[in-house]
Amino acid sequence: MNKTYWMSTILLMALGGCSTHTPIAESQPKPFPSLTKSDANLTDPFCCMLPQDLDVKLPEYGPKINDLERFEQSMAPYAEQNGVDKENLLDIQLTFDDRYYSPWSYTLAPQKVQEVTWPLRAFRGGYGNNLLPVSPSWFEGMKNQSNFEAYGSINKKAIALKWMDIRAFPTNKPLYKDPSKAGDGYPFDLLQNSSVNYNEPIFVSHTSKDGAWSYIFTNNASGWVPSEGVSMLDDSTALSIKKSEKLFITEDNIALYDATNRFVAYSRIGMVLPLEKEEGEFYFVKAVDANGAIKILSLPKHAAHIGVSRFTKNDLISIGNQMLKNTYGWGGMYGERDCSSMIRDFMTPFGIMLPRNSSSQAKKGEVISFSGMSNEQKLSLIKEQGIPFETIVYLKGHVLLYVGTYQDNVMVMHNFWGVRTLDKSGNKGRHIIGKAIISTLEIGSELEEYDSSMKLLSRVESMNIFTKTATPLARQSKSVASKKPL
Repeated sequence: MNKTYWMSTILLMALGGCSTHTPIAESQPKPFPSLTKSDANLTDPFCCMLPQDLDVKLPEYGPKINDLERFEQSMAPYAEQNGVDKENLLDIQLTFDDRYYSPWSYTLAPQKVQEVTWPLRAFRGGYGNNLLPVSPSWFEGMKNQSNFEAYGSINKKAIALKWMDIRAFPTNKPLYKDPSKAGDGYPFDLLQNSSVNYNEPIFVSHTSKDGAWSYIFTNNASGWVPSEGVSMLDDSTALSIKKSEKLFITEDNIALYDATNRFVAYSRIGMVLPLEKEEGEFYFVKAVDANGAIKILSLPKHAAHIGVSRFTKNDLISIGNQMLKNTYGWGGMYGERDCSSMIRDFMTPFGIMLPRNSSSQAKKGEVISFSGMSNEQKLSLIKEQGIPFETIVYLKGHVLLYVGTYQDNVMVMHNFWGVRTLDKSGNKGRHIIGKAIISTLEIGSELEEYDSSMKLLSRVESMNIFTKTATPLARQSKSVASKKPL
């Protein structure tokens, strides 16, 4: 039998094809017949077709966004023009350790059961992954599975064995408010609360009724994670980790390996690892296995630095450019970042611990209100009092990092789902951006169906300099606030 013939047959079958030809004698070799679309089984169009033969229609992209074409989508020009190399650490950077390891300071669950059961009261309807209404019995089942009668029955220090979503219910199934409406369907899963990094300190309150899920607290969020991703710690192991010098990750998606060269996890900016030693081109860090014992992992030195970074232009550029590679991930879904988690992770290598959600981030530090101001006054105030890379601009449901001015424009970095649109029939929609970008506060205003009533600049409510001490009351700039609206 012709060896080439059989190898070709096996290859085709491995690709999902099927041979309908009778083997021929070796003395009568014939070229292997190529498949055409007409050969395919029409009842199963994928049965006998090669990948290159599949008639897949590529998505059509809408008009380009002026801001993304006009302004450099790299951190370099903004950091070089507006960044400042700071020699000394800021006060906020000196408190990182206590905040990061706060879950291990708990002896009891830090919130009352009435506070953590808010999802059971908030979510009583919606649509599931099949885009059909979820039945009341499903919610009742989630309430039963949540097992809050056992809240506080474990109360132990623990650590995350992998990167995980933190869920509002003990399930991976999504819940959407209304998939037919822009902003109420995908990707906005109501049950996606946050995420937790590999090897991050956590505190476990209790488990679901079947034990498959654990209710945890991190330093910034709480909710359900798979129990298989949790390892309980004794006090001595936790102390060993806390006393170690800290390694701050500065590059995403670099593999960490154990002593047998087995892959364990990917690095992620926002991750902090306890340093064991450095040797040659590698750092060696402490991690924990499923039994709570310490194991040693390695990663290349270019992916991290020892200790808190000072605000330098070089670090702002290198870490900022990593952030700009992110696509949008609501609540950290798919290992990506949304607006608030991007800013939080960006600041972590600098030793700045920000809250997880946008409304809490907007209250951090010195808050300056935009109440009663025109759009022009808002821009003037940001230019006058905003500190590049230390100022968050806030509107309901969204936060943006001020990166300074460029060509006299106020520039912000944000992970942005999309520009709001309104067609002639009054239907609301989104022009999807779906990634981290640098733009003005008037992004998308040139679009034909742009919803001018939802302009970012018109909706921003405040800015806050998170590196400064909080003020008792939000304030305005006297020089700007005294002006009459234009």
